[in-house]
Amino acid sequence: MYLFNTDGLKHTDVSPKDTVPIFLDEDFRVIEGPSYWAIELAQKRSRSIETLKQYTTVLARFLQWRDDKGIKAMSWQLTDEDVINAYIGYLINNRDFEGRPSNKTIEDYIATLRYFFKWATEKGYRHYWNMELKKITVQIQGSSAMVKTKIQVEKRTRIGNGSTTHVARERDKFIHRENIPKIIELIDDVVYAFIVIVLWKTALRPKELFQLPYMGTGLNAGLKRYRDEELSDLKEILFRFESKGKDRDIKFPPDVWSIICRKWMPERVKRAARYQERNNGKMPPNNALFLSENGTVVTPKMLRDNFNKVAKDPRCPEKKITPYMFRHAFATYFVLDRLKQYNSLGKAYVYNAVIDAELREWMGHENIDTTYKYYVHLVNRYFHNGLLDVLDDPVNKEIFEAFEKLYF
Repeated sequence: MYLFNTDGLKHTDVSPKDTVPIFLDEDFRVIEGPSYWAIELAQKRSRSIETLKQYTTVLARFLQWRDDKGIKAMSWQLTDEDVINAYIGYLINNRDFEGRPSNKTIEDYIATLRYFFKWATEKGYRHYWNMELKKITVQIQGSSAMVKTKIQVEKRTRIGNGSTTHVARERDKFIHRENIPKIIELIDDVVYAFIVIVLWKTALRPKELFQLPYMGTGLNAGLKRYRDEELSDLKEILFRFESKGKDRDIKFPPDVWSIICRKWMPERVKRAARYQERNNGKMPPNNALFLSENGTVVTPKMLRDNFNKVAKDPRCPEKKITPYMFRHAFATYFVLDRLKQYNSLGKAYVYNAVIDAELREWMGHENIDTTYKYYVHLVNRYFHNGLLDVLDDPVNKEIFEAFEKLYF
């Protein structure tokens, strides 16, 4: 990573500053976000040249640390609270003989980094550091550190190299697969139990989920009601749907469609009759697979409300349930199981194109390596802190068995 000063604003009326910092990676490519930030800072008359230098130097040190860790300055957007805490641990454990940087200096460093990432949020750059926090301070004791806020003080635990992790928050980011049978048990309308199974096995977004047809047409003609004798030989089924303005395909899991055919389709027929009664004899559209108990076509809001209701039940093992959490859990466990398969769990990051391609196909992401890298680092943090179950056999079979036992 390189930090250069240019004379880009020297002869303009915007600012009297002689130089503007610009961030370049090791291949001398401009690192866009940090460079735009520096230019915007330089254009503010309230920022002296010395202040500009201090701000950009702090960011440059952080980006260089990323390079040294092998996670690349160009990927600065892959930053969350754990990355920041790892950086704090690095600063603490690499102080010079005079104890520099001091605790106060480290606090200033983190405040500057937060200022940059807050700016990035406002400019539309996606990253993973929670910008809803109102105020940030750094609490340092010995060789450990934690970031505290006015609105949120969380339990953390020390790991490996002096970095820290948010134990409580990590547990609340996604649905643990061992909790899915209990969640299904608490659902009071079976349609949402079917939706849980689909979300768990496909990582679909809500708007994608509700494009699943009762009777597919065209390329989706394979999504239909099969006879029982056909289900034993059912293969993956093409599902094409609109996603963020583009057409996307996945291979819909045959075990999920099989349970839909055997268990949900007969129930949908009953609910379709209720829909017909409520709508002057009109049948529900064939492109709507999911109907509520009174025959209403299920909407994303109805799904969110039902999940919220389950999460509020004191018997629920998860504090929060959202459709996105199932998608996040899908990717997390997908990477966990693949890393275990390749004997790479808990080890230093190495790009695996096979896993990356398969994961991106399910998630619908286009950026090569980015999604995979994020989840590898996430899984390893979870793994080191005992937040994931590492099983020889996936619990999908147990989930299906619990589902059928409860409802059929």
